[in-house]
Amino acid sequence: MRGSTVFQVQQVFQAVNEIGTSKHEAKAEARAEGAATWHAVGKELGVYSYSTADAYRDVWRACLDYAKETAGIKNIEKLSGEAVRAFLTSKVDQGVAHATFGQYAAACEKLEVALNRYAENHGTGLEYAFSQSIQGARDVAVNLDRFEGSRAYANPDRLVSAVVKEQHNLAAAIQREGGCRISEANHITQGQLRGLREDRYTGELKGWVSVEGKGGKEREIGVSPGTFARLEVAVANGQRFEFNKDVYRADLKEAAAKTGQDYEGSHGLRWSWAQERHAELQERGMTYDQSLSEVSQEMGHERGDITEHYLR
Repeated sequence: MRGSTVFQVQQVFQAVNEIGTSKHEAKAEARAEGAATWHAVGKELGVYSYSTADAYRDVWRACLDYAKETAGIKNIEKLSGEAVRAFLTSKVDQGVAHATFGQYAAACEKLEVALNRYAENHGTGLEYAFSQSIQGARDVAVNLDRFEGSRAYANPDRLVSAVVKEQHNLAAAIQREGGCRISEANHITQGQLRGLREDRYTGELKGWVSVEGKGGKEREIGVSPGTFARLEVAVANGQRFEFNKDVYRADLKEAAAKTGQDYEGSHGLRWSWAQERHAELQERGMTYDQSLSEVSQEMGHERGDITEHYLR
């Protein structure tokens, strides 16, 4: 395949683009056809959310760029398991967090699925098998650090106020007030806005936005009426509220420097929200465990121990 990295990745992505369809139904169909394990089911699934699509394409572009620089592979159809393993082990060498490495590995597993589907759709006769190479990289990554500290900002409100660009300031406000992931604050449409209503625990009036998190799980996040009004303007007349994540992160980093805080990435705003919401619910009479369960649901987590990671 010829073309830029962006073009090639987009072409291959179309083979697994299932945005707008039901992931639940796809899982059921895969199991009905004989997929007995989670890994086998995953091999049959495409990509069902904008957030996952963005994350995977970012990794695929980085993988192809690395293969081009180190092995002269310019054609995504010529990616090999060896090239994928080299890319992943380069991340180990860079000392990324263990969780971050896991995200890279998962994206490369889906790249194998996408390439095989692309090959089948276009009759190229090519086949791809990256699993063994990815597992080899996972074996190397076992000693990567598992972060045990806190990434919450000391003063998240000052941080948001210091973000100058309107688009990025709004994105930061959504993350700060709603506790959502960067991908969930991106690509918002008018159809996701659910209006104003009181928080059922605090009675505070909030604007509610439906977002789709990891695994296609939908939930609503609550933001201040002022932030909701700004978002309404941003998505009026069929517009989509979206931004370049890398440029947004750069603006957050600059804002952190301006306000004398360590830069904790956009996810630091989610950490801050989780800690404050957990404390707020306990002040309203919930026990620790009850609050933990509620915050887990509001963050889109499946397990409470994941949320406890944010409460350090």
